[in-house]
Amino acid sequence: MQIDPSIKSRPTYQAPMLEEPAGLQLFVCQPEARGLLEPLYQQCASAQAQWVLADEETGTEALLASLQQMLVNVPVSTRLYVAGHEGFLWDVRNLALEAGLVDEQIQLAPPVSRGRRLFCTHCYTLMEGVEASPHSCSGCGRLLLVRDHFSRLHGAYVGVQINAEDPSELPEQEVLQ
Repeated sequence: MQIDPSIKSRPTYQAPMLEEPAGLQLFVCQPEARGLLEPLYQQCASAQAQWVLADEETGTEALLASLQQMLVNVPVSTRLYVAGHEGFLWDVRNLALEAGLVDEQIQLAPPVSRGRRLFCTHCYTLMEGVEASPHSCSGCGRLLLVRDHFSRLHGAYVGVQINAEDPSELPEQEVLQ
């Protein structure tokens, strides 16, 4: 994935690297991303490593609720490694920050898909897996330009109405990178 360096809000990702020593090495991922963190987990020399894995039955919401309770009691020296879809990465990161961790303790693996989470600036709807621009908002129906501006608060790219002056104007779709 090539990132335009002039877009300062767009996140960059690197493969996570194990940080020792840590009171707890915590690995959080969606099932399709487990392979990204498995090698790091295998490197952990101590028993102070733990998986938190979302599965198809319990889902992401249950994982986030469980993780929220878990983060209350983790050691100060905890290291958090996260893998999955981009929206999931930022949900976990923001949850960890709320619990008292800092960005230096959190490593986000590159997203497992190019689908983006999109935030509609008109109705505040969040949409997952957006792969082309423009995209029709599932909340208000507006045709949105998917900007490269990334909101860390929402863990999403910002969408603005692309044809506000002439709603009948339908621009060509562009596949997002």
